[in-house]
Amino acid sequence: MHDVLKVRNVLFLIFLLLFSLASLAQPGVRFITGGQKRFVDLEVHFRWDDHELDMGYMGNDASMARFARMIDLIGVEYVDSIVIVSQSSPEGPYRYNQRLSERRAATMSGYVVKEFPDLAGKLHVYPDGESWEQLRWYVECDTTLSVEAKGLIYEVIDADVNPETKKWRMKRLSTYGYLLRTYYPRIRNSMFCILYYSREAVARFAAPSIELPGNLQALQQFRQPAEKKRVMIAALKTNLLYDAVTALNFELEIPVGNRFSIAVEDVFPWWHHGNKWAFQVWQMGVEGRWWFKKGVQPNLLQGYFCGLYLMSAKFDLQYLRKFNYQGEYWSAGVTYGYSMPLGKYFNLEFSASVGYMSIDYRHYNPSAGWEVLLRDPYKHGRKSYIGPTKLKVSLVCPLRFTYRVRKEGVYE
Repeated sequence: MHDVLKVRNVLFLIFLLLFSLASLAQPGVRFITGGQKRFVDLEVHFRWDDHELDMGYMGNDASMARFARMIDLIGVEYVDSIVIVSQSSPEGPYRYNQRLSERRAATMSGYVVKEFPDLAGKLHVYPDGESWEQLRWYVECDTTLSVEAKGLIYEVIDADVNPETKKWRMKRLSTYGYLLRTYYPRIRNSMFCILYYSREAVARFAAPSIELPGNLQALQQFRQPAEKKRVMIAALKTNLLYDAVTALNFELEIPVGNRFSIAVEDVFPWWHHGNKWAFQVWQMGVEGRWWFKKGVQPNLLQGYFCGLYLMSAKFDLQYLRKFNYQGEYWSAGVTYGYSMPLGKYFNLEFSASVGYMSIDYRHYNPSAGWEVLLRDPYKHGRKSYIGPTKLKVSLVCPLRFTYRVRKEGVYE
């Protein structure tokens, strides 16, 4: 772990060197030279899909206490600037993670301004989004992973592909669970770096003032511009297997929270030709689903799920004189399935159900000239069945809408 901290410090040194060189290019900027410019860094961590600062999480209380002690020891007037880099772990939608890192940056800059108002003009915030680079550094410093395992991880991280594709490839690695448990929580962070001058150096150079870099906008307290948010309110579906046999159908699924949803389906093929053939089924059902992975707006209803369903139907099925039945049935059972993104606007869902089915049936025969259907008094009854009851390959169209949120806060 000491190697990891060294790598992180090297990263900050490179970043701060570029930061200082860019600042020197600005007219009227004064910096104390001779190695008197110093820095100290620390970091805080966030829970999964959260941007609120939890002091009881991963030593955040100790980190912020250290930050306060350092500011008191250095003195606000000797602080040159404070750089805050906020990140998210590379899981979930890419754009959402960028916004999440921005919210984490706003949280931390707001905390600093609240505790030390005089530092407001010295903050520089960088929402960095998904940090594949930091994940790579952790892997490089890991002594438990084999060379082959590291090579496979590097191959995924360094691939020049869409971030969503990169995440899909990462999940297929045998080491993904280990990375998710060990390093992903550390990447959900905000890293602080305090640049300051020693008091002795300031007295020796007797500089009239220390000017901030002019190439970066100082962080100020102001009313944030309206933020656009997208949420999924429901999803429309059709089972392509039913569609292939002209069994018209649709399904409406409504998310309830991040891990539960309720789906209502309707199957309604109603075709017939005289008294020679008929394909008439009216089936309605409801299903409650539990999603194994907590969903993230606006991309809910993705991943693996299980459910409990209940459905009932009436039917009229006929093919000439070979097959002629009418009746009703009901069924209850369990469902297991998986839903995955299919392009930008659709999902593709696979599911199978098993359960109990009770069927009431009545047989009939067409008359000689097909004028009427005659009920067969000797063929009727009820059958019970336990086994597979439904198979679905569904095209899913999520229904999303965008709204604006405006709130007070500290933002770059």
